[in-house]
Amino acid sequence: MARIIPDTPLFIVTSALNPNMGVINRDDRLQQTIEGLKSLREKCPDAIILLADGSPEKVEEDKIKKLDGLVHFVADFSNDNDIIQFAATGRKSEAENVLMLKTLLLLKQDPGMMRLLQTVNRVFKLSARTTIDDGFDISEHNHFGKYVFKKRMPTWIQSERAEVFTDLLITRLFSFCPSLLDDYFIMCKRNINVIMETGVDTEHAHFFNMGQENLIELNIIHCRGIMAGTGALEIY
Repeated sequence: MARIIPDTPLFIVTSALNPNMGVINRDDRLQQTIEGLKSLREKCPDAIILLADGSPEKVEEDKIKKLDGLVHFVADFSNDNDIIQFAATGRKSEAENVLMLKTLLLLKQDPGMMRLLQTVNRVFKLSARTTIDDGFDISEHNHFGKYVFKKRMPTWIQSERAEVFTDLLITRLFSFCPSLLDDYFIMCKRNINVIMETGVDTEHAHFFNMGQENLIELNIIHCRGIMAGTGALEIY
């Protein structure tokens, strides 16, 4: 039997098409998601795209159909009880990590996804409604056994917690080697505990729980997106 040589990037695109918070209406969220997926397919035409939705309210079938041709798989966790317990109360950071945990479990346990993972040389996490800019170079992420994030940013926390949570990592777009799948699964669990115990967000928790020896940092990751909570444009 010929040996499979992993050569395909996998993008896990996390979304909440039917949120119960934020300033962006649902129609705009869907359109921004479509535009972001189009930019991803343009910049990375060979990528496998798995959309994982963690909406606190069930996503309508017609919305999913509008994504046909833009994604290869949809993991619909909308209306999931574990996610609802956080999302319904505005605890976005916990909900994001639970969504990633469930998606990683799917990759680890579903027979079809397990076979698919054998072909993957890099796993990307991309927030929906993110546009990939022209400068994006996927080869910058090709580091075996490493995570690749945008360069750490200093904390905005003003309290005594800043002595512990000194920096944060932007989670709109990052990647990791498939060899770190179990490591990242454990990190997501730790993130949830840290967030619940201290009240920091997922970006502070990611830096806090990151093994620095496994981290590669890029000055620019070449993407942009609108913050759901404020409507402000972020460019990274």
